[in-house]
Amino acid sequence: MVILGLFIGFGVSSGFLLYSGKELVNALLYLFFVVFLPALFSTVTLVLLLFRRDAKSLEGVKSSFLFGLFFSIGAFFALFITVATQDIAFGWATTLSIEPKKFSSFLNSIAIWKGICSSCVIDENLAQVSQITRLGGAVSTEQVAKAKELGEWWRYLAMATLIYGVVYRGLLLLFVSILPNKKRGLFESSPNCDSFDGLKSSKRELTPRDALKSRHFRLLGYDVGNLESLGLQSDESAQSVVVAVNAWEPPILDFFDYLDTLGMSQKQIALLLLGVGGKRASDSDIAIWLDKLEQLQKVYEVIV
Repeated sequence: MVILGLFIGFGVSSGFLLYSGKELVNALLYLFFVVFLPALFSTVTLVLLLFRRDAKSLEGVKSSFLFGLFFSIGAFFALFITVATQDIAFGWATTLSIEPKKFSSFLNSIAIWKGICSSCVIDENLAQVSQITRLGGAVSTEQVAKAKELGEWWRYLAMATLIYGVVYRGLLLLFVSILPNKKRGLFESSPNCDSFDGLKSSKRELTPRDALKSRHFRLLGYDVGNLESLGLQSDESAQSVVVAVNAWEPPILDFFDYLDTLGMSQKQIALLLLGVGGKRASDSDIAIWLDKLEQLQKVYEVIV
């Protein structure tokens, strides 16, 4: 992308700066196609990225901005080399009814560098002298006499390429480069971030040890099957345990052996019977579990 951008930028810029000595180089074409149109495309691309925000789009935009940055660098070098090695006269032309005074005012209104480089602007006199008219079919006598003045356009073109091309696209590339880190930081600071940790480890502490009271219930999840599943041996402060079980599944002896193991640690046990889809368990399922507890002579609190 770097080499390709440099070569294409250098070639496109050189093409718009071709000067035969018979016609003035149209500065408006250079500004539109080399400076402002690419900057507009980059801005639109950034706006679309902010709406999508997926990794694939981000990588594509980074490559696009990298290409655009070196396109502008190549265009800037082409302009500098051309001006340094040739005597070029610039002009501007449009079919629209625009007076040179209004034209120069517009160009200077977008010249954000005029505060630090006042010589890199287009004054009314330069705009008037460099206006190209097609009626005569050739460069006017006045323009030939003021050919040196017409060359002063290069200052404005160079600053426009540098600011709206190199600097602007460099800032866009920097922004999209730090965007993933910024998004990661927002996720890590989110209050919901900890909820994802439970999917990684079944030993996630849900409450601080010193805040756990004996009257609180402890909810066992993630398909527990033995005493070591959630580190209950080390968590002796949990005196009451709620074991959630699907009520539509038949009660089996292995499950009650597990409850007996919990009971050996002097823990108060309650069964939470869950229905299908998070709904209340059906009366028939509840009756089956109650009958099984009665048969085994188990005394557990049942929550439905």
